[in-house]
Amino acid sequence: MSSLLRLDYLTTGLPHAAAAEIWKGVVGPLFEPRAFHPGQQSPTGSASGAVIGDIMVARVVFGAQSYRRDRDLIARTPDHILFHLYNVGGFNGLISGHQTTIWSAQVAIIDLAQEVDTLAASSDTVALIVPRALLPEVTGAPLPPRLDPVRNRLLAAHLTALRERSTLLEVADVEEVVTQTLDFLRALLDPSRAEAIVETPVLATSHLALAEQTIRTHLASPDLSPEMIANEIGVSRATLYRMFAPYGGIMRSVQERRLLAVRAALSDPLETRRLSRLAADFGFRGKVHFSRSFRAQFGITASEFRAEQVALAQKDQRSDLDLLRDWWPRLGTRS
Repeated sequence: MSSLLRLDYLTTGLPHAAAAEIWKGVVGPLFEPRAFHPGQQSPTGSASGAVIGDIMVARVVFGAQSYRRDRDLIARTPDHILFHLYNVGGFNGLISGHQTTIWSAQVAIIDLAQEVDTLAASSDTVALIVPRALLPEVTGAPLPPRLDPVRNRLLAAHLTALRERSTLLEVADVEEVVTQTLDFLRALLDPSRAEAIVETPVLATSHLALAEQTIRTHLASPDLSPEMIANEIGVSRATLYRMFAPYGGIMRSVQERRLLAVRAALSDPLETRRLSRLAADFGFRGKVHFSRSFRAQFGITASEFRAEQVALAQKDQRSDLDLLRDWWPRLGTRS
């Protein structure tokens, strides 16, 4: 099976002028990056993402900087919506006509038809780009820059799961993933459903995403158990067991989630942790246990898999800015 188009722009270790030029090329269709303060050098950052049909999801890491989007840039660039989860860091400033502060674990909803003027701290984020044409239901008033805590948590869980899945997604799965994501966003952003949002069928399934988010957050914890997961997402233990019965049970799912999380990390060009550190961070009882489990699940050692991913990235030369310039105007316009 064929893999998705990946776009990796990694600037760590490059001369500052080269890193700044690449970063400007990467974020230029969205924002004009500027120095955080007058004495700062030109801002830099790195991004690693995948094009999933007509949407894109990426991990984006950057230093402190200012982001501007004025009327001229709006007129010259495609009309998309940016869903931006801050795992670390955050920003303060104007988005969608509102002065907004976003910090860790919050998702900013940035309507790119509106002006933007923000100051951002050094951050590690997940970004989802969706062309407005794919969400015609939200073409009225500007979108809120931030959702209420319940919906924010659902959205953060979805973005995290989508980013993790995108590192290993195949072309054959694209249509289903895009449809699921768009259905989820339509339900989440519909103001008429605000009071009963978690009862919406397409969002009710997001309890699974919340459970997976809880598992992911606590993978290294010795207290990770069915009781802890059920309490965290607000369901009974019996309900949790029913939710995971089709997947072989909750603890089997925990083990699989640990292995998939490691595999996704090894597929991420921005991931630099050693294998022993990854094993510990994802809750394995020593390197031997981790190595045996990984090979049994995937038929290859973790070291071999990481080497394959590095070779693939080098072969594909996925850092050509011309690819990005070609892709942006066509996003959301496939026939």
